[in-house]
Amino acid sequence: MSATARRFAKRLLAHGLVRTGCWDVALRRWARRDATVVLTYHRVLEKWEPALDYSQPGMVVTVPAFERQLAFHERHFEIIPLGQLLDGGTVHRPARRPRCVITFDDGWRDNYDLAFPILRQRGIPATIFLTTDFIGTERVFWHTELIYLLLLGELSGFFRNELALAAYPTPVRDCLRRWAEPTLGSRADDVDTLIETVKTRCNEDEIEDLIETLTRAARLGRPLFSGRRFFLDWDQVREMAANGFEIGSHGRSHRILTRVSGQEAKQELVQSKAEIERRVGREVTHFAFPNEDANADLAGWAAHAGYRTACVGAGVAAGRGIRALRRVGMHEGVAAAGPTYDDALLGLCLLRAPKSRPA
Repeated sequence: MSATARRFAKRLLAHGLVRTGCWDVALRRWARRDATVVLTYHRVLEKWEPALDYSQPGMVVTVPAFERQLAFHERHFEIIPLGQLLDGGTVHRPARRPRCVITFDDGWRDNYDLAFPILRQRGIPATIFLTTDFIGTERVFWHTELIYLLLLGELSGFFRNELALAAYPTPVRDCLRRWAEPTLGSRADDVDTLIETVKTRCNEDEIEDLIETLTRAARLGRPLFSGRRFFLDWDQVREMAANGFEIGSHGRSHRILTRVSGQEAKQELVQSKAEIERRVGREVTHFAFPNEDANADLAGWAAHAGYRTACVGAGVAAGRGIRALRRVGMHEGVAAAGPTYDDALLGLCLLRAPKSRPA
């Protein structure tokens, strides 16, 4: 089946669920079960453009789509703060509407510039998980640097150099070779497969070596974005906290904690929590694992560090003292039929999303 056919079938299914009343039935069932859908946003941009400010498409929602998604959430859900899931008084409450929690990962500056005013105007609560080593700095994530370097279009010679590519795992080499082709290199989504391959196949040292090697090959120096801050500063964080945002931790470095030593993972959990509490003056009880990669040991260490919730991937049970939460990623594509926004597609996405139930 072609991509066009798959998109058509998906849209047909989504509208069928609405027209037959299955969507309304699902909402009533979730309400009776006291179910909560936890949503994850990353970046909010003014408009859709090819480079997407050097972000993966799955991390981006534009302002118009964000506002329409929020309107959808308001119509169908009771939007609550994340902390309310820990309030025993809400368990077994009379069924009205299912609940929804809105979260943001990483601490992007556009969360303050664009998302925060919209949420505040609508009176919608949200939680933002901060990667503390990046707050108030000019640092950027490696995938931002990688997209920037590849979209420069000046590295085709490097990608034809088999000796230079030999240091990287075979799937990564195969993806890099494709960048010698002139058909690639105009859009951020061209880089998506490479980023996901690097993320799964390379360790932190290999990723750093790749970025450094590409930077030299492009005859550039780091930092690549000197003078620009992609992330929030602490004054902005405090303002958001004072206006209804809950502040959680996303670790210090955004390293995937299943790939580091136990001691390093514990430091990420403890030190990021302490830094936010020192800077904001409020207790931090929520943690979101980078890439949602976790295991039972990590969940237990998070509980020992003082967290009461942990956002994790499938199959992870948090254990005593901490509640595991599954989330669904929100971005432009979840409600898009080509260039057209479609609420029915958003409903289909949420129908398939994991649901949190009272502990």
